[in-house]
Amino acid sequence: MPVSAPVRAYYAARIFALSTRTSVPPNFRPLEAPVSGKSSVEGCAGGGKNILEVSVRLVGGRLDDVRASCGLCNPAMYVAADLVCDGARGRTADDVLALDVLAPASLDPFFAALAAAGGGGGRPDDAREKLQYALLALKQGVRVGRGEPVPRPPTVPPPRDVDDDAG
Repeated sequence: MPVSAPVRAYYAARIFALSTRTSVPPNFRPLEAPVSGKSSVEGCAGGGKNILEVSVRLVGGRLDDVRASCGLCNPAMYVAADLVCDGARGRTADDVLALDVLAPASLDPFFAALAAAGGGGGRPDDAREKLQYALLALKQGVRVGRGEPVPRPPTVPPPRDVDDDAG
């Protein structure tokens, strides 16, 4: 699937433009200690190269900080990880764990943030798939941070070459 226009625009402005030989975008910098929980997912339905690691710091039941590390990730995974880090920071752990990663409504705030950041509107499916994987990693990291068992994750459907809001 080609990279959607909203993902391409966000990636160019918020990831690529801030990446240099000596610097990375803020959400991809290491999380300073103490790290409460860490999790990783292989973020391509049907296998693939995206390996996303999410680190969380919980303070008083809230996500004080969230950071990501992407290995061999494509632009959609970088964008999803960046959006999820920004969207999760400050939320309660209970709120994060209550998210149903497969429910479209759970993705609404992230698609709104993608549009607000100049990525354009709509719900491009390449972003949908990666947002679901990033949310799974976030939820797993929160569970690890709380000392809870990590359940088997649901199956994330592969991306389709569509924008669910395009008429």
